Amino acid sequence: MSLDDATRAAAQDLIEALQPLDAHAKAMFGGYCFYVGDKVVGLVCDGHVFVKPSAKDDLLRDWAQLAPAYPGAKDSWRLPAGAVRDTPDRVRAVVEEVASSLPQRKRTASSRP
Repeated sequence: MSLDDATRAAAQDLIEALQPLDAHAKAMFGGYCFYVGDKVVGLVCDGHVFVKPSAKDDLLRDWAQLAPAYPGAKDSWRLPAGAVRDTPDRVRAVVEEVASSLPQRKRTASSRP
């Protein structure tokens, strides 16, 4: 897995589609990790968007496919190709619901300002 042009473009398109949510992406794991607020909601790897499994899996079950984002990774929901471009409102709604269902990040002494 590498940070290729397709992955960069997919991450950029995703963050644009998630507006006005407080969304951002950080390059890591050879792809991008994307956040809503301070919660990790998923990954962008090899040009595909993956959303973490959560209490909101019912929103993804008949639309997305469980698959590992990279070799050795746990399965997460891989959105259909073109979903960000073709159905940005659905992507934003699903990501917002998943983010709201995830627990708040635990702050450690080293992560405090």
